[in-house]
Amino acid sequence: MGQVNDNNMEASVIRQGKDKKMHMTQQREAVYACIRQAASPLTAMDVFLALKSGGQRVSLSTVYCSLKFFVKKGLVHELQNDQLSKRYKHACPICRGA
Repeated sequence: MGQVNDNNMEASVIRQGKDKKMHMTQQREAVYACIRQAASPLTAMDVFLALKSGGQRVSLSTVYCSLKFFVKKGLVHELQNDQLSKRYKHACPICRGA
């Protein structure tokens, strides 16, 4: 059942992007997948390095813009543990909570 919810969630993310005239690029999908699969909250740099090491062509700017988009949509939580770094984690697809 979890896999169905995850697939529905990803389809919803893509639809929301298209509905808001925000193109869901391959890079944006990769950023979302990286956050979704992470065992713990990641920084933007963590996401960038993970994608680069996986062979994705993505810029750090794209990662930041994608994370901002997903936070705005409530699909990713932004956690600030100090004044210098923010971490991001996947929001629960059912309650949007942590």
